[in-house]
Amino acid sequence: MPVVIAHSHLNPGGVTRIIESQIDSLEGEEIKVLVGACPDESIIKEKNAELHIIPELDYLDRHQYTEQEAKEMLHKIHADIREQLTPDTVLHFHNLNLGKNPIVTYAVYLLAKEGVKVFNHAHDFAEDRPSNYSFLEEIIYDIFLQDINEVLYPKLPNYHFGVLNSFDFDRLKELGVTEDRIEWLPNPVTFNTSDDLPEKADAKQTVCEELNIDCNKLLVTYPVRVIQRKNIGEFILLYILFRHRVNFAVTQPPQNPVEIEMYNQWIEFCRVNEIDIIFEAGTKVNFEKLLRGSDFCITTSYKEGFGMVYLEPWLLDTPVVGRDIDFITRDFKDDGFSFPTLYYKLNIPGIKTDFKDLNLKMQMEIISGVLSEKIEKQKLFEQNPILNTLFSDVSSHVTEKNKTIIKNNYSLKGYGIKLQKRYKKMVG
Repeated sequence: MPVVIAHSHLNPGGVTRIIESQIDSLEGEEIKVLVGACPDESIIKEKNAELHIIPELDYLDRHQYTEQEAKEMLHKIHADIREQLTPDTVLHFHNLNLGKNPIVTYAVYLLAKEGVKVFNHAHDFAEDRPSNYSFLEEIIYDIFLQDINEVLYPKLPNYHFGVLNSFDFDRLKELGVTEDRIEWLPNPVTFNTSDDLPEKADAKQTVCEELNIDCNKLLVTYPVRVIQRKNIGEFILLYILFRHRVNFAVTQPPQNPVEIEMYNQWIEFCRVNEIDIIFEAGTKVNFEKLLRGSDFCITTSYKEGFGMVYLEPWLLDTPVVGRDIDFITRDFKDDGFSFPTLYYKLNIPGIKTDFKDLNLKMQMEIISGVLSEKIEKQKLFEQNPILNTLFSDVSSHVTEKNKTIIKNNYSLKGYGIKLQKRYKKMVG
């Protein structure tokens, strides 16, 4: 059965990793990949999949488009995608409803109206990002005069959805998508642990030497690319509270120019205030060894599509602590997962708002207040009792149980079986 997997780009990140996993899980199928940009074409070609780059699939520049411009782009995108399809092809499109390119969203809707079998793999939703949704309105409603909900969630038997969690499954049902057209498709955990990986203590010793940090302190790693929703200010605040006994590292810088400005402000803030967090640790030491050598992985993110950070580190015997995102972790907990220390809110003395909801300037002011002792650390611990156990020892029993659940419930093989069943249901 021919499958065309499409996305705006193949830049390093979560969606690209999932596309790679899908190709691996669909071994034996005829697969093409359509993207707007691909910095490393070998990642697809080495998997014996066809790669076609259609620049118009990439994110659309945000400016005022004339009706003529929009219609010309629509015609080209529609024709370029249509050229890659046969009558029995499943078009598996990632993040089609995110609002980064409304013309692509509308083109795929039109293809579905013509009978193309579309599988809309929803990692994120424009409804959660107001500027993206307004961009959809500008193009789909103002220029093409179409009902946005109909374009995003068409009531067509050949238009199916994939979601990452039960929260999004329920969301689609509320938006009018019938349950038989929704596949609950948790991401596979495909973290490759090397056979020759050193023991945890040896890995930590090596990493600490390479990073020139004290091996006698705990090593806590935030394995993310620093973007707004990863809430790096909270990560920095926690470091201030624990730096007498903990080293903190975060793995990657952002790539989006909008995010880089925020990131640079935090880098400068840490430099001026002599806050010794290790930024971009993933570019300085082997990533796998870093996670293996870490005593804990931490997350302060307040928004995730799937929440891979809650799962992967356990495969390297590294517990995960930090901020809980209930609509993400509830699925893992339902599977039997145990998380040692997760919290829902970080209270600040004298402020009613959760720390994550404060803007960058206010977060910096609070951290400065803790550094200058205007805000007492003791009061922070009193108002957030869970911090007292944030880095408590985790039993090997919990680690082994979580590893077993990952291997049983989030395997690549099981993922491929689910996908193939859904495709066959669509093709008939």
